[in-house]
Amino acid sequence: MSQEKETNQTSKLVLVSQDMELVNLAKGAIPNTDQQTVQVINKPISDIVSDMRNIDATAMILDIDATKVEEFEHLQKIKRMADNNMPIIVISGNFSPAAARILIQLKVSDFLVKPVQTSDFVRSCNNALKINTHEANVQPQFISFMPASGGVGTTALAIETASILNAHGQSIGRTTCIVDLNFQHGSCAEYLDIEPRFDITEIENSPERLDRQLLDVMLSKHESGLSVISAPNQPTEMRSFKGALVVKLLDLVSAYFDNVVIDLPRTWFPWTETVVTGSDKLFVVADMTVPSIRHSHRLVKAVEERIGKQANPKIIVNRMDFRKNASGLNAGDVESALGDYFAAGVPNNYGLVRDAVDRGVTIGSVEADNNVTNALSRIILEGEELHSKEKNKKSGLMSIGRNLLKRKAG
Repeated sequence: MSQEKETNQTSKLVLVSQDMELVNLAKGAIPNTDQQTVQVINKPISDIVSDMRNIDATAMILDIDATKVEEFEHLQKIKRMADNNMPIIVISGNFSPAAARILIQLKVSDFLVKPVQTSDFVRSCNNALKINTHEANVQPQFISFMPASGGVGTTALAIETASILNAHGQSIGRTTCIVDLNFQHGSCAEYLDIEPRFDITEIENSPERLDRQLLDVMLSKHESGLSVISAPNQPTEMRSFKGALVVKLLDLVSAYFDNVVIDLPRTWFPWTETVVTGSDKLFVVADMTVPSIRHSHRLVKAVEERIGKQANPKIIVNRMDFRKNASGLNAGDVESALGDYFAAGVPNNYGLVRDAVDRGVTIGSVEADNNVTNALSRIILEGEELHSKEKNKKSGLMSIGRNLLKRKAG
């Protein structure tokens, strides 16, 4: 059962802002439903003090100018007049350590800096409304898969990884989505025998149109419960999309899913660097052939040269023969050649994988205890408990520190 408010009353978010860009983001990110509504008050914060007794809200979002002392005075009055338990989120286009100290003293629920990302906005509102409290403060995890060469089984591994995370997350209230960024030759929908519904032509020239409602329309669902973003194949069209489209898509997906698995194309596009840089884990997939091992080693070196050590790419060798004395290329050769870049090998179980693909299901659903799923689980879920504990520390006003660091970096 999802973590819901104990009462059946509708949660009411009240946004006080005269910034139409912020207002449109809020309306697109949190559409009105039976469970929650968003009310916009298009007034300066100074006018809200006298209206507070007439405002019915579960939580408030206040757009202020953090450079003006009088704005903080109004905020203090609103805090005093509001219910002690009412969360207040503050948004501002200006930020300073002094502002952070004041907000900490006022004990606001959260603070966001413009331009606000959809994922940050949704997460902050969910925290304020106590939605999904078990994992409300966990930051989304991005896991990206990139092929070292053609035909190495990247899509199959990405889908099975998403399936593992989806099954693992169901017990702790975490959700998973797989995003196929191979817009020309993507196969995720084909592998799962579902309709690819992400219509790029609808939004490629205006990524800002992509909101929660449009995302729901373009999201495909597999019978296993896994959510999939995949575009219809365009094999005769070589199309390069603006980086803003990919960034907006991933930002929106991460607002509503805890785990985002990305199936990257082999071609390096202008936006690939952004995706790789933002990934928590990057796996380059090779198979057990000399050319593929060489390609994978060159690729991870190139990624590090381009982005730096923070990318921390690792290599998964698919269809691996673990016999160390096998003729030709053997397991010992692979581990020696890849060194610290070697994450692990996935056993060669071609018949099982082919059966799953032909039936449009996950590998684990064909055979629950199989060596491919088990090997991937060890790779993907390694340190997962520690990962969750560490990310749970980033709660409440900790986002003020994150925004301060972002501001300084900018």
